[in-house]
Amino acid sequence: MACDICGKRGTVLADLGQIYQTDDIKSICPECETAVNGKLSALQKWTSTLIRRLLKLFMRERATQAAKQGEQP
Repeated sequence: MACDICGKRGTVLADLGQIYQTDDIKSICPECETAVNGKLSALQKWTSTLIRRLLKLFMRERATQAAKQGEQP
């Protein structure tokens, strides 16, 4: 069998987790696995940062709305 990303043959293949598989990519070589895991880690860090920023923005906007409602007669 060959790596579904780079086509390398004669190496042990790792099966991707089902949520990461595509129709064409299910098993990958160690080199591609390292690259994919590195990209996954970077994406998880980026999305975590984005989620925290969005939540903080939501909380600030909610506090502003609550303050405005408290000022109205």
